[in-house]
This record gives sequence, structure tokens and C-alpha cells, in this order.
Amino acid sequence: AVVSTQSTGSILEVILGVPPLLVLSRVVTTKHYLKVFSGNHDIHKEFVIAQINEGNTSVSQHLKDVLKFLKWRTSTLQEEVDELDSQMIASKDLLHLPQISVKYFKYTKVMIEKFTETLWQETLENELMNQGWSHFPSVSCQPLPIPRNISREKEVLVMSLLYENNLLNSFLFKFDRKRWKSPLCPCGTDDQDAVHLLTSCSIVEEWVKRKLTALLQLGERDSMDSVPNGVVSVLNCSRDPEFIAACLEVVETEELNLRTKVTLKKKNG
Repeated sequence: AVVSTQSTGSILEVILGVPPLLVLSRVVTTKHYLKVFSGNHDIHKEFVIAQINEGNTSVSQHLKDVLKFLKWRTSTLQEEVDELDSQMIASKDLLHLPQISVKYFKYTKVMIEKFTETLWQETLENELMNQGWSHFPSVSCQPLPIPRNISREKEVLVMSLLYENNLLNSFLFKFDRKRWKSPLCPCGTDDQDAVHLLTSCSIVEEWVKRKLTALLQLGERDSMDSVPNGVVSVLNCSRDPEFIAACLEVVETEELNLRTKVTLKKKNG
């Protein structure tokens, strides 16, 4: 239901709550080394330190993620950290790792999930910044709170509101002006994109628009601009059950006659 562009894959991962494989691989490796330094087998720690001294760049890169975890843990969880441990973590000197208190290498499932989101957010922002984005969606490992009892068709419609490249008139008109003659919404007041449908379309019930507008503006509370920032604002509200429920009200509006799919025409030659 989405026309592919360079950033579509990354945005799809955000929508589904599935981190990219590269991030997951880094997290798995970080967990391995956290276990090495939290365990009682000094021989394993000695082997790792020997690899650093021998200039093993692969091991060193993995251990930088371990230090990133320690820094994240001690700052985000607001733990009381011994001054010496704090200094060693801040120094970023890999050879200090065996001297840091074992307790900081221990982790829980929740910690790992939040650390995964931290790495994922950094990776996503770097990628989108290189593509010219100035606002970035917030990632989450949690799935979309779409009720299980709705039809697959409605689920697709809700998810399509989270893409910039969707099946609404505004994008299809940009994609192929010969085939789709107008970007306008059936209401006739503006181009049909996700933000228009959710906040200002005259076909959608007023109470639904008021609720969605309030939620979108709340999601942008840290921004200098109170106007929702298109796909980013919508994505940042997507883990809110109230927001998803209101989106369902929109896609269930029969007068909108929203598409769930289109057939792409084959190019000659």
C-alpha cells in the first residue's frame, strides 16, 4: 500500500516497532560483553583486554557500545554512581572496563529494550538527517495499539496514515499527475494528506478532529512550532491508544472512500 522511497524502509520499521537488524546485532553483542564483565570468570575478561591491547578493532568497537550502555544506564536511570566508577565510565578508556563495579554491567529486559531504542534513535536520525529531514520520529519497540478485532482492511487504512508516501490524493497526485488528476480531498477544502484528514477535513466529525488535533499538538509539545509536523507528528502519537482509536473513527468514515490499494501501471518498454 506504499510507494517505495529511500526512507520508506526505515519509517516502516518505526511504524511496526521493529529495530533494524544492524541495531539488533549491536545489542546482542553488547549483551554478550556485559555478561563477560558481570561474570566471575576473570579469564574471559583477560582475553577481552588482550584483544584490545593487540589492536583488535572489532572488539574495541563492540566495547564502545558497552561503555555507551554504562553511560546510558547511569545517566538515564539516575542511579547513584560511585565517583571512581563515574570517572572511568566518562573517560571512555576501554582498559578501565575490568575495574568498573560489576553491578553496572548487570541488566534487565526493560533496560535492554530502552537501550535498543536509544541506539535505534541515533541510527535513524543520522540516516534521515543525511536525506534532508529536520524533524525525526521517536522510535519505540512497542507495537501499534491497534485493536485485534478490527478487519485487516481497516488496519491497513490506519497504518497508511503514518506514512508520508501513502494512498491519499496528495501523494498520488505528486506520484503520477496524469493518472490522479487532483490532490484535493473530497471535502474540497485542501489537499488530502494525513494531517488534513485528522485535523481539518469537513467530512470527519468535529469531535474526532478536536481530539486528534489536541493529541498531535501534545505530541509536539517540545517543538517551537505548535502546528503538527506532518508524518513525524502522526508517528509520534502512534503508540497512544486514544490516538489510534480516533484514527479508526476517521478511516471508518464512508464518505471519504479511502483506498486500501492501487494497481501500478506497467511502463512501456
